[in-house]
Amino acid sequence: MRGKAIMDGFWQRMRDTGKEPNPYHAGFAQVVCVADTDAEAKDLYAEHIDYFYNRCLHVYPGFADAPGYRTNRTVKAGIKSQLEMAAQRARMQLTWENLVDQGYVVAGSPTTVAERLNDLADSLNAGHLMVLLQMGSMPRDVALYNTKLFAEKVIPMLRDKFNEFEDHWYPKPLPRAARAVPHVPEPDEVPLHNPLVTGSR
Repeated sequence: MRGKAIMDGFWQRMRDTGKEPNPYHAGFAQVVCVADTDAEAKDLYAEHIDYFYNRCLHVYPGFADAPGYRTNRTVKAGIKSQLEMAAQRARMQLTWENLVDQGYVVAGSPTTVAERLNDLADSLNAGHLMVLLQMGSMPRDVALYNTKLFAEKVIPMLRDKFNEFEDHWYPKPLPRAARAVPHVPEPDEVPLHNPLVTGSR
C-alpha cells in the first residue's frame, strides 16, 4: 500500500515522457506466506514475521538513506525510504493482523494469496513480482513449505497475468549460435609442466 505512492509517481512520469505503460517495466518485492488455509498461515508464520518486523528493524531514521539518495522533489513529496518506514513500523509493534491488513505481508490460502497478489499487480501496474518467501526467524522446513505451495498452487493462478504485454526486460538466453563453446584441449595440448603450480616437474 505504501509502495503505491511511489509507483503512481513512476507511471505518471512514464506518461509524461510518452512511454508505454508496460507493467513489466516495473518490479515490486513482497513478503508472501502461503498455507492450506488462512488460519494455518497465521499459525505457521506469525511468530517469524513478528520477529522480523518488531525486532529486526530498529533503524535510526538518520541512517535510513545514503547521502543524496533522494531528490529534493522526492523529499517534498513526503516519499520515505523503505528503511525509514521500517524504523517507524518497528516502533509501532504491529500485530500479524495489522501487517496483513496493511499489505506488508500477503498471507493465507493459495486462493487468498493469488487474489491479493493479483490486486497488488493491478494497483501498482507491476509485472515483475519478487516474492520474499523466507523472513525473520522462519526455519528451513517452513520456508520450503511456503516455497512449494507458492510454486505449485499460487503461480498457476497468476501465470497469464499481463500476457497482453511483451516483457522486454526479463533475461533471455542468447541464441544457440551466439553462445560461447568451451574448448576441449587435445591430449598433445595439455602441458606436462606448469611453472605456476608449486612442485610441478
